[in-house]
Amino acid sequence: MPDSRRRNFALVVKRALAAPFSITTLTAGFLWLLLFYRSDLGVVGPVLAFLGTGAYILAKLQDESFIRDAIRREMHRGRRSALRKREFQIEELGVESRIKMKNIVKLQREIAYDVVNSPVDEVAAGLSDTVDLTDHLIDRALEMANKRRDLVRYLNKTDDNAIRSRIQGLETRLAEETDDPLKSELQVALNAKRQELEDYTAIEESAARIITQLDGIECSFASLKARLVRIKSTDIAEWTAANQELKTELGGLNTAVDALEESINEALSNSAG
Repeated sequence: MPDSRRRNFALVVKRALAAPFSITTLTAGFLWLLLFYRSDLGVVGPVLAFLGTGAYILAKLQDESFIRDAIRREMHRGRRSALRKREFQIEELGVESRIKMKNIVKLQREIAYDVVNSPVDEVAAGLSDTVDLTDHLIDRALEMANKRRDLVRYLNKTDDNAIRSRIQGLETRLAEETDDPLKSELQVALNAKRQELEDYTAIEESAARIITQLDGIECSFASLKARLVRIKSTDIAEWTAANQELKTELGGLNTAVDALEESINEALSNSAG
């Protein structure tokens, strides 16, 4: 049995066991056992209860609407768990990133609400992929914010003034040194410190760019929400055109995030080194 079918089978069995019929039947079997545990009839109740519950489960395994509902409930449960995890991760961010992420999440929820409550029934389905894109962008924004926390952590434990002072000292010694082997060693040390300062600057710039990108996502989400609010038409063609514009703008945001992530990853690899 494929993993997906095995998982769905387990979901249906779990929900069937939690159904009132199963709970009532099994409880009745247990009470029967308590009442007649000294009699030969004691096993009749539990056996009938298990058989009845088994038959109920088998019937539900053939009930497509029951199966779909069980899968849908599990998806919603997983979604709620993911949202709780996201909220916990946001609370662990620095002040700037936390404020930005909370604003972005709030706007995305409002966008999703406006789509569901649109004046055209087909819009909720037509714009669902756009809502998914906004949700995906939140995950990417949170990932960037987490990386910014790592970058800021490196910046906080590194004294750039000390690096600059060390560079100046090495430059002065190198200019005064006449011994070639020692000059070579000083040059190597100077190059290493200069590279360290370049890495520090790149990391500092990446941390600042993340906040700028989060601000850009927040502004874009606010624009998307305003656009949805302005569309009062019941013409599905107008909604379709608006949806294409939204998807194009979200695609541009994803492209910008791709470029920034590449820069951030490079900065992180430098700080790790």
